[in-house]
Amino acid sequence: MTERIVEALGTGADAATVVHMLAASADAAQNLCIDRPYACAAGCPHCCVLNVAVLLPEAMTIALWLRERLCAEELAGLQKRLATHRSWARWMDDDERILKQMSCPLLDPYGGCSVHPVRPLACRAITSLDSQSCKDAFRPTVTDEDRLVPADLFRKAVFDAAFTAVASGLRQVGLDDRSIELGTGVLAFLEHPEFMERFLAGERLPQALWL
Repeated sequence: MTERIVEALGTGADAATVVHMLAASADAAQNLCIDRPYACAAGCPHCCVLNVAVLLPEAMTIALWLRERLCAEELAGLQKRLATHRSWARWMDDDERILKQMSCPLLDPYGGCSVHPVRPLACRAITSLDSQSCKDAFRPTVTDEDRLVPADLFRKAVFDAAFTAVASGLRQVGLDDRSIELGTGVLAFLEHPEFMERFLAGERLPQALWL
């Protein structure tokens, strides 16, 4: 997969090429997981309180997708939610996020993923095999017990490998291969559209985004 990514991006990346590359990488991983059972369904947001790391082009793709579909008022409201979430949750570990129910700001009012068609590889990697276990594991209670959910480990390995392949491809063509927290990355590209051109030009985005 890395070779195909390098080939796609090696002649000079533009936004459309990056978006297509990410979609192709996700599709290739998904094709290896066809017909594997899982209990996840629309409006089931129990695990959407966890920290999610995304590659910069994933955050850029989500920001572009949102800009194409939201009106100015909706976009301003989303940016405010993303900023609030970043201020409150950026230093929290997963247990703290679960306890305080710091749900992903990209969820819609019905608990669905508002960016599902362009959701990150890390989100695609996680599938539960038992919905009741999810409800129990992500209940906001203090506990010393491990929060265990039966999951498809093959699927996780496949999408983790896709994530690694994309990062390696970015690095080989001279693009910033760092990962960033999902909400922080999307907010950065929404607030600073110029970051897209800087990323595509091979510049590294400001270190302050990670502080």
